[in-house]
Amino acid sequence: MTERDLERVLHESVQDVHLSDAARRRIRLATKEERPVRMKKFVAIVLAVVLMLTTTAAVAAELGLFDFLQKTMGQSVLPGANELVQTNVAYGETDDVTFTVKQAVYDGKSVSLLVEMRAKDEETMLMGSIWSPDEQIGWYESFMEGVEANDERTFVQYSAENGYTRFASASVRINAGDESQIEHWNNNVLTVLYSFSAEGDELALPFEFRSRTYTYDTTYHMDELQRISDEITLTACEPLWTVSSKQSFDAPGFGIRVDGVTITGTPVQSYWTISYTVTDVETARNTPWNANIVDMEKKYIDGGALGMGGSAMPEYNGQQLTYTGAINAMEQPPTELMILLRNWDDHSLNNYFPVTLK
Repeated sequence: MTERDLERVLHESVQDVHLSDAARRRIRLATKEERPVRMKKFVAIVLAVVLMLTTTAAVAAELGLFDFLQKTMGQSVLPGANELVQTNVAYGETDDVTFTVKQAVYDGKSVSLLVEMRAKDEETMLMGSIWSPDEQIGWYESFMEGVEANDERTFVQYSAENGYTRFASASVRINAGDESQIEHWNNNVLTVLYSFSAEGDELALPFEFRSRTYTYDTTYHMDELQRISDEITLTACEPLWTVSSKQSFDAPGFGIRVDGVTITGTPVQSYWTISYTVTDVETARNTPWNANIVDMEKKYIDGGALGMGGSAMPEYNGQQLTYTGAINAMEQPPTELMILLRNWDDHSLNNYFPVTLK
């Protein structure tokens, strides 16, 4: 994903989410390079960036996994979802940080892990995955309790004023490809919700706890990265229902043909997959677009997020590809909806295709 692609995604996401002025400013800072951004780290969490920016200090470390999802993402689950949650599934320690996978849930389509990381001593300030000691803490206001967006103190200044002599960065490296994460910082405690796609009846999930400590006087000194490897096994539930449509639609303005949609419901979420075939590679490559599903009034469905699961564009015609996403959990499947192809640059060119599901 290029920086231009990232800016488009964020711009489109902001149109559908109510953000504070401070949150919008942080998006502009990130995408328009008004401050340095480490793109590799930033893109790794792009699926959750808007959600992180709207997180407030009300998101406390004691929240459960589904509470965290509800407050940060507006995601609601069915009552049966609580039966899928495994608690205290893993624990590990480095010299300066303790790690606890407090809750984990796997529904056969996606995994969510709620991880708590704690500094072992009161003089260590525990930080998340994207930060630098000389950055202003106001840029991270939505992650941190008691910090305002206009706070120009650096992390070094803030920590010194609050009695901290060291930083420790902490994270969990998950061997599952790209994942999204939502972070909440509270000085000595870091709570992170990791989410990613997965399939299969049983999932063996290797991961690695990581931490690094920084001490400072007039400058800061970085210790060696510490790693602890572990693995957990999660068992999926049976889906509640699956519906699909094989109706096809030509979309020459996008260079594709829509071949159908499938939706599978679980107690946690309802997952959709739009299948399409590239009919004109040049048009498909040069048209900035994404796919999503909406209701028959062309409104986004509760819990729906910007579709980000598109597979890579082929170099030739005729290969069937998919675009994926999720909406809130539903006890009963929908019987009709609309497939939306959205042109990022010109919404007047959007295409809507009604489908009947069975």
